[in-house]
Amino acid sequence: MKNILTIILLAFVATATAQQTISLTGEKSGTDTQVSVTNVNVAKTAGRTILTMDFILDQLDVPSNRYRAFTPVIRSKDGEQEQRLKTLIVSGRRQNIVFERDGIDDLYAANCENIRRQNGQPQSYAYTDAVESQPWHNGANVYVESDLCGCGDKLKNDETFITNLLPPDPWELIELASQEPDTYKPMRELHGSAYITFVVDRWEMKPDYMDNRRELRKITDTLDIMVADKNITVNTIKIHGWASPESPYNHNHMLATNRAKSLTDWLRQNYQLPATAFAPAEATPENWIGLREALTAGASDGSPIGSSLLPHKEEIAAIVSDLLSQDSITIARTADQTEANIKGRFPQEYQYLLKNIYPGLRRSDYEITFNIRQFNTIEECLDIYRTKPYQLSKHELWRVAQTMQPYSDEYNRCMQTALNYYPDDEAVNLNLAVVALSQRDILKAQTLLEHAGDGAAAENARAVIDIVNGNYAAAAQHLDNAERQGLNVSRNREAIEQLTQ
Repeated sequence: MKNILTIILLAFVATATAQQTISLTGEKSGTDTQVSVTNVNVAKTAGRTILTMDFILDQLDVPSNRYRAFTPVIRSKDGEQEQRLKTLIVSGRRQNIVFERDGIDDLYAANCENIRRQNGQPQSYAYTDAVESQPWHNGANVYVESDLCGCGDKLKNDETFITNLLPPDPWELIELASQEPDTYKPMRELHGSAYITFVVDRWEMKPDYMDNRRELRKITDTLDIMVADKNITVNTIKIHGWASPESPYNHNHMLATNRAKSLTDWLRQNYQLPATAFAPAEATPENWIGLREALTAGASDGSPIGSSLLPHKEEIAAIVSDLLSQDSITIARTADQTEANIKGRFPQEYQYLLKNIYPGLRRSDYEITFNIRQFNTIEECLDIYRTKPYQLSKHELWRVAQTMQPYSDEYNRCMQTALNYYPDDEAVNLNLAVVALSQRDILKAQTLLEHAGDGAAAENARAVIDIVNGNYAAAAQHLDNAERQGLNVSRNREAIEQLTQ
């Protein structure tokens, strides 16, 4: 298998559990026959129904020549069917000698366990017995029939309810698998826009002109943090300039290009980075794309442009869209004609665009690519997780999670953190889907599994969803897919058998 799979068993197969203490003292018996039953557990596995419990005999006083018999009974909900399990016989000193010499009474001899009671002493018995599972066991009741006179007369016996055999909970039968992500740590990218103002028809970078200092901080604040962090290596800084559509296209091409170069040179002078870190400046002469977005979405501040301000907004947007549907050579050749068309047909609206929309089209986009070093020790990973979790790769976040209790709050948060930073990674989506299934959140798990690929662990998770939903044929197909990829799915196959028998 390409990736290591970590398998997590949620629970032992349990169909009913009772932890309360139950007194078996009946009206006919008196205080000398007080017995308690604790740690009752009924399990269904491999076609067998297994009953375990602890009989606490501390308060039981058995006369030397008598015995007490306790027989668990499984009885159907309608009372029409029952199965008697092994009888526990607690005998007095003389009676125990008789049993050893002559054998157990025929009533119990076929299936019983005899122990001698040490009166006045703490004493318990760990009871276990198993019978073949029956369809009517689901919903059946478990009683303990107490022969308190030691005479075998059923009419004189006490019967005490112990527990109910609930149908198997599929969530307690299934097994999940999580997937270890690959160790690849990709180069990171950061994108943004700064609205640098240049003197009309000039391209010299003036940091103190208009709001340039504030706009430059969008870039410099980020670079300052990166340069100061020993874990980060800046690879490239690329500036892409945009001009607004007014003025001749060729003139705008010259302005946008030189302004992008000017900003790039200013950054080069202010940061001692390798020359290769500064990519050649790029430019788009006229930002018709931004104009179309403003016309269809709204003004630069996010507010919609109403029809009262631009009565012919749809017509102008259609003209812009028609231009943008052309190839780049045609756009360069016809851009001036398009602008003149808008200006001539809609002069008042053109003035609104020129004043309110065009300034926001003049911008400098920046792209910074950088690498974050590998953290080789788990101590480093834990330290970075506490302070700068975004610097960890998906595999490093996985290593951090393995130091935590599976499905604890901190473990689940770590898996969610991995998804926040790597939302498209299949293993990361799968692992958070497994977390969702551990919380029985099927809807969230299904959404995450849409991006988890078709690996063994993902197929196993899909099988689990089908199992708990009762879609056993579909579950079997997913398990087949997982098994072909090398995953041991035997426990989930057993779950299907137990739920369908």
